[in-house]
Amino acid sequence: MSITQLSTEILQKIYEYAKIQDLLHLAQSSKRNYRIYLGRRTHLLEQAMHNSYSPLPDLYKLVLSSEPDKSRKPLGTEIRRNLIVNRLIETKAMPNLTVELLTKMATYGKIADRWTELYPQIRWRHNSNNRRLLRPDEQERLRGAIYRYWTYNTLFHDSTYTQFDPDFPRSQEDLRLRILRTYTSIELIQLTEYVDKMRQLIQIDLYPSYSVIRECYSEPVPPKTLVALGWGTGSFHLHLVYDLLKYDPADLLHLFDETSSKKERMEYLMAQGISFADRPATLKDSILMVLFERKVLLEADRKLSDEDIQYGIIDTVDKSKAGGDRGNARYAHDASSDGSFVDGHQVSLSLWLDETGEEDD
Repeated sequence: MSITQLSTEILQKIYEYAKIQDLLHLAQSSKRNYRIYLGRRTHLLEQAMHNSYSPLPDLYKLVLSSEPDKSRKPLGTEIRRNLIVNRLIETKAMPNLTVELLTKMATYGKIADRWTELYPQIRWRHNSNNRRLLRPDEQERLRGAIYRYWTYNTLFHDSTYTQFDPDFPRSQEDLRLRILRTYTSIELIQLTEYVDKMRQLIQIDLYPSYSVIRECYSEPVPPKTLVALGWGTGSFHLHLVYDLLKYDPADLLHLFDETSSKKERMEYLMAQGISFADRPATLKDSILMVLFERKVLLEADRKLSDEDIQYGIIDTVDKSKAGGDRGNARYAHDASSDGSFVDGHQVSLSLWLDETGEEDD
């Protein structure tokens, strides 16, 4: 039977399983299909966005964090940032999807979706026999971690913040801690895993140290070649990597897909401005502070494999080892609705925290 002979109800049901581009293309295939689409446009658009780029609440908050300030009042930077954080925390529901909002969400969503394709290559870098495509629920967790990472970088790793307040949080009222407290401990674990993989991407693929360059060759590497390809050694290189974690996912994707030489990546780094250099990213330390507040203990053990990480982005082989269903875990519901400090109950999670640097000569 041709699709043109299907009833309106069946076609609308098909639309509900489509991704955003497929939905729009199908709606444009005939006048009848377009009328059927218009009949439930809002519902179908929301469902298509969910199918393509979920979780939508985190994606919407990312869009809000990136919105320019439309107020004409002469507000100070700290006051303006506080207003944005309050708005993000107070946002509880998705608005109606206008064309303008849909376009903005799709822009970020496409980049996050591209990372779901690249992530297995990074995640199973040293264990390629187990490499596979991410399952739909894993893709959603990864996109959520990307949106949260991007929101934090947009708010707290911009040129103004890194220039005037580059230090780590010093009080419980810090805006960085407030926004992170609105996430559950499981979401923070997933965010930590994503940050760690982006650190590996920077450290090995984009801005490799001299030791990484040496490992690529079977013969000794001449000093000139090291300088031409590598980005330093020891603590200097480690500090560079943590500085570059201020790159947002779009920056990292551009560097991974569009650049191949040290010159190109140096030019991209210099274009970020003077304040970008020598200012470490604060996200991972802020996450650890929030988890410490909740008395969630992370077992830092470099002998753990990625498959041993509890409640990470990727499903563990044995879910019972991680306490069973993620949704029933007690630290899946410990977010603070208003970002305030909440004393937690001590629990222990296994997470691979590799804080070591290079030990080159």
